[in-house]
Amino acid sequence: MQHTQTKAPIRRSVLILLIFMTGAQANEPREIRGRVVDEAGKPVADAAVGFFWRANGASVDRDGKPYDLTKAENVRLFWGRLGEMEPTGRAQPTKTGADGRFSIKDPDPYFAVMAMDSSRRQGGIALLPKSEGDELLEIRLVPLVTVRGSLEGPGPGQQPSWTHVYVHLPEDPIRPLHSTRFVSCGSFEAKFEFRLPPGKYTLQAYSQFADKDAFEGELVPDKAFVLGTESTDCDLGRLRLVPHRPTRQTLEEQAKANGSWNDYTQHYGESPPRWHATDARGVSKDVRMADFRGKWVLLDFWGLGCRPCLSEDLPRLIRFYEEHAPQRDQFEILSICIDFDGELKSMADVDRALAPIVKHVWGGKTLPFPILLDPTFKTWERFGLPGLGTAILIDPDGKLIKGDESVLAEKLKERAARPR
Repeated sequence: MQHTQTKAPIRRSVLILLIFMTGAQANEPREIRGRVVDEAGKPVADAAVGFFWRANGASVDRDGKPYDLTKAENVRLFWGRLGEMEPTGRAQPTKTGADGRFSIKDPDPYFAVMAMDSSRRQGGIALLPKSEGDELLEIRLVPLVTVRGSLEGPGPGQQPSWTHVYVHLPEDPIRPLHSTRFVSCGSFEAKFEFRLPPGKYTLQAYSQFADKDAFEGELVPDKAFVLGTESTDCDLGRLRLVPHRPTRQTLEEQAKANGSWNDYTQHYGESPPRWHATDARGVSKDVRMADFRGKWVLLDFWGLGCRPCLSEDLPRLIRFYEEHAPQRDQFEILSICIDFDGELKSMADVDRALAPIVKHVWGGKTLPFPILLDPTFKTWERFGLPGLGTAILIDPDGKLIKGDESVLAEKLKERAARPR
């Protein structure tokens, strides 16, 4: 199963965002029960509660109808109403009753929830309990801070035609795969405005070209800021964007245009392309398919930005490797870590990034099979991968065949059943 990783331009392709935020979930969400109180501890009625918030008002028009986003004027309305805070997302936002109590479904992968009173002048954030329990979650409201600012670039003095910012909470070290993103604000005027409780946050920003849904600029590094209780207004000033790094979509288009793109699915029965690696563990970084002749080989492509890879795919392959230990001489799994941005320079960097995942997600288990690191786009274009999480099976003769670890399991079972 392949998974997508890169963020898609969303000025006009807002439906991508909406589909993600309202899509089906793999696991049954747990119910979070709590209450919202003011600074004196008294219950707050009619407070809005949600995991993800838009600083562009509700995603419906004034009559409560969804915008027709095929119309340009509605796209502008969708990203208008700057500074109006409304909860949204795939978890149905809720409101508190007269007793200040609420119930909401936890849409993994969020680890915090925010509440605001009906005036949107008071608000608070609470971390979700790490396990099921009957204890009520309490969100205490305090005066909110209005945060505003503007963006320019990437050209000198350039006002971007459309910008978008995300606000992130500090990462929870024991929940490393949970999303820190919880506020969104888009603008056709290169501005942003939102309200937050006092605390530590990080701002991520980017812009798009005026004539196409493609990234033009980005904020590097992200803007860290701290909101105190001494003021209810914070101006982050004018932030400068730099040219956006090539996205996966851009790199794929370039590879297809210059003829370097190769779709592995068109070459079943043939030898696979050569991967590219700058570092490795368990094998040499220069290892080639010929070194595994006579064995089944499963290639698994993953990345640190692919949550399903880290939460589902790799743990499943760890179990597979353990369960088939007696047949280890008949197969090998090669996990290839892809890092388009080139931030991972060595396996030491991979280890540091994986440390909290190993401890809190994988139960202390490290990857038992070889790892190859490719901090470039070379392996991706040579194989023509559809997404991270792709698994490719190679037979003992070194030929590509259709299948993943489930097919490999069947092949190993068939071989074990043969008369010796």
